[in-house]
Amino acid sequence: MFPKEVQWANVAMLSMAKQAGRPVLLEFFDFCRVSSLRTLEYTKQWHARYAEEDLRVISVHCPGYPPSHDVEAVRAAVERLGIEHPVCIDQEFLMWRRFENQGWPARYLFDRRLRLFEYHYGEGAYAETEAAIQELLGVDRPLIEPL
Repeated sequence: MFPKEVQWANVAMLSMAKQAGRPVLLEFFDFCRVSSLRTLEYTKQWHARYAEEDLRVISVHCPGYPPSHDVEAVRAAVERLGIEHPVCIDQEFLMWRRFENQGWPARYLFDRRLRLFEYHYGEGAYAETEAAIQELLGVDRPLIEPL
């Protein structure tokens, strides 16, 4: 699913096929968009809360504004923003087109067989996404408080 041409931050590279057996949350974002930054805070918390239960969180950076077209600026933003999970740097919108994505931010949650389980475009629906994550992981705990 990940084109060979994309670059990565926080990992050498990933193969979606090797993620089979674990739920995967894929989040399209742009570090220059306020809505992406607000959603990113939830994405980072889901990674921190559920990585031990085997959730794989992957952000896909697609540039929407001129400053985010620079790969080194993306890498610097990943570090500055404290993103610890893998980031696919999709400067040519290859992943975007594969998903027929509709905008920033966009969230796709896959089950353990890598079948699409839930998706959401734009901000919001954080409780619904986290409840879906918990369902896939078989855990039940209080949801993240609204940020």
